[in-house]
Amino acid sequence: MIHLSYEQELTLIRRLVMAQGVSESDAGSLAAVVTHSDFTGTYSHGLSRLCIYLRQYMAGALVAQPDFRCVKDADASLAFDCGGGSGIVAVNRVYDAVLERARRFGVAAGVGRNSANIGCGGYYGHRMAEDNMIGIVVSNTYPCQAPFGGADRLIGTNPIIMGCPTTDPNRPIVIDISTSGVAIGKVQAYRRENREMPADWANDYDGNPTTDPHVAYCVRPMGGHKGYGLAVFVDMFGGVLSNALTSPEIPFVEDMRPEETGFAVILLDIAHFLDVERFKEHASLYASMLKNSRTATGVKEIFMPGEIEARLIEERKVTGLDFSDALEAELEELAKKSGALGADGVLSDLLA
Repeated sequence: MIHLSYEQELTLIRRLVMAQGVSESDAGSLAAVVTHSDFTGTYSHGLSRLCIYLRQYMAGALVAQPDFRCVKDADASLAFDCGGGSGIVAVNRVYDAVLERARRFGVAAGVGRNSANIGCGGYYGHRMAEDNMIGIVVSNTYPCQAPFGGADRLIGTNPIIMGCPTTDPNRPIVIDISTSGVAIGKVQAYRRENREMPADWANDYDGNPTTDPHVAYCVRPMGGHKGYGLAVFVDMFGGVLSNALTSPEIPFVEDMRPEETGFAVILLDIAHFLDVERFKEHASLYASMLKNSRTATGVKEIFMPGEIEARLIEERKVTGLDFSDALEAELEELAKKSGALGADGVLSDLLA
């Protein structure tokens, strides 16, 4: 088992991905999002997912230094080709460009194609809040979800992320949800740890619920037909509008081929609509109304979207996190294959 502080995980990730040829700036973006994921409790997109990213770099499924370029600029609307690089890096770059236009026009949107997995979506919700924006990010993913009533893998988990500020900078309102009931990364994490899953996470090949991550064929839509409908529109915004691939054209991660997914970033600059402090005060008053309302029987506290994660990251920045022996061994093996560590090295050497 390895114990990491917040700063140590950032350092570890930067060194691991820079050994793949990723620039220092892009490595910083990757490290920030992956570490945010672990420290907010979204382990499916933390170091566990980093193992997949490293394998993709080694196989050429991710480009370390992509040819990232704007392919259409129409003032408040932008389109980018992300060059087959990290989706985390791509979303952050597109976000930066859209943010500048939103400051100018009040509302702006950007889409990206030729992208890949975007990591922990909650990170982008926090960026919105810090920048006094209210907005949305969506991304399509490789097919791992069946349409409502179906058995075939035809749709991605297709996440939806939204965020906005309140008067407390440590308590923004953030939602990061997959349109499936659970992210496929969680199934993969349970498979790695050889643990039994909850019965409502996934179906087997014939569409029957299963608790065995080794026979799980597809995850199930969130809220039945409602999650299915949202997933379809994520493909419309993130895939069709960006001219990216859509499920089921997107290759599985295990294939180690470029994902060529797409995403969309939409930002509204609050200051163009009303005084920012007034917005924050109203948002906080609204949150207080919800939190102080009557709780259901057996419930101690009502949480705002993103509040549990915000508490976790505050606590864990103080205490640090323990990671399993299995994950430590996997990262160490990958570090040696990439040259980040010598044959006799250990993972903790990268923290020095």
